[in-house]
Amino acid sequence: MSPSCEPEVWGERLQDPRVKDNISLQGALVQKYFQDCAGDLATGKTSTFVNLSKMMTMKFQPQVHPFMRRVIVQLPGNIKLKGLLGLKGDFKRRPFVIMRLGIFSSIEDFKPERAWAMMLFEQSPFNVLILENMSSGDFVANNSQFAFGGYDEGLQNILIAKLLQDPQQPISHLIDSVHMFGVSLGGHGVMYSSLLNEFNSPKSRPLIQSFSAMCPVINLQDTMQNLTSGGTFSAMVDLWSRERLKGLGSKIPAVNEYDSFSFLKKAVSEIARTYHGGLSYVSSIHLPPGVKDGADFWGLNDFWKSYNNVKEPVLIFATDQDLAVPYILNAGRLQNKSMKVDSKNIRVVNLPEGYHCTLAIPYDWKAVSTVLQSYVLSHSPNFKMEQKSLVVDLGDEDWKEFYSVPATARLKVEEPDK
Repeated sequence: MSPSCEPEVWGERLQDPRVKDNISLQGALVQKYFQDCAGDLATGKTSTFVNLSKMMTMKFQPQVHPFMRRVIVQLPGNIKLKGLLGLKGDFKRRPFVIMRLGIFSSIEDFKPERAWAMMLFEQSPFNVLILENMSSGDFVANNSQFAFGGYDEGLQNILIAKLLQDPQQPISHLIDSVHMFGVSLGGHGVMYSSLLNEFNSPKSRPLIQSFSAMCPVINLQDTMQNLTSGGTFSAMVDLWSRERLKGLGSKIPAVNEYDSFSFLKKAVSEIARTYHGGLSYVSSIHLPPGVKDGADFWGLNDFWKSYNNVKEPVLIFATDQDLAVPYILNAGRLQNKSMKVDSKNIRVVNLPEGYHCTLAIPYDWKAVSTVLQSYVLSHSPNFKMEQKSLVVDLGDEDWKEFYSVPATARLKVEEPDK
């Protein structure tokens, strides 16, 4: 990689004080990086099949990770939300990233999102909480009511951010700042959280410092209609959804009666028809002016008409090639301003390579992870990184001995205290 395209160079630029407080400049910088250094950053893996297969077969087992633990977050309304809590094992105050998974993803099975979990936890100085999507089979099994989309998950995200920073919670002493990251359908809730943030933050500081999303759903109704409109891709999605939501019929009996390849379409229509309001809504959450909790499922999830003057930065990554969350129906409407949003603090980075959320395959892994890490760091004003080095001086005789016999190393990692 040429010196001018090294990820560290652009990571430092993202954290430059002259840039970090302006999301338009930050987004433009990221866009420029992937344009000017396309030859260095592109891996050549551009086919849809290669992108999806490599993303889905990535090796990572978070359920047995020594620094991750299963947790259940209890929310008002008897909501149980399963998560994976990743802590570094020390008592330092660190940036804390709440990661919302995509459609049907649970903490037991989130293959498409594993790359982002690795980048945000293993390769970064952050603690993380990975949370299931409300459309996961586990959420359906563990809760008496069911919904999906940005309105309900956005309310949950605010409740969880408050819970994590509650001085009565021991984990609050490990948090420097809170950041939201969402993938696909999970990104829709992150977008709504960014709108709610201003109305639910303490006077001294924002509740959540930054928001970012990978290929997020922007327009829920149009996207779901596109997914269920018929054709080969819709049929594949329908078979997949039928497998992942086997237990939904016991909660919404009408879902059991559907025509061929129309399970998801029937499920979505029944959820909208029987919706009674935000599952996790409590009076302590303040909604934007003019918004009232109620039974209008699609209306509550079309929150962009209320999206005015959002103060904290929102960075969106999207690709041109996306059958699941079409660019033209979602981020593209923000990019080309066909959807009027009265906020300067939201920016779309549109990239030509990658299918849906697979940017880690067609682009250099280190470059993508550095961008994500630097973005969070730039909005963590009280957290400072330290650079440490270890010098090992080996003479000629040492090198000869090292290479003359097979070398082995035995390492033991102590499990962190509870």
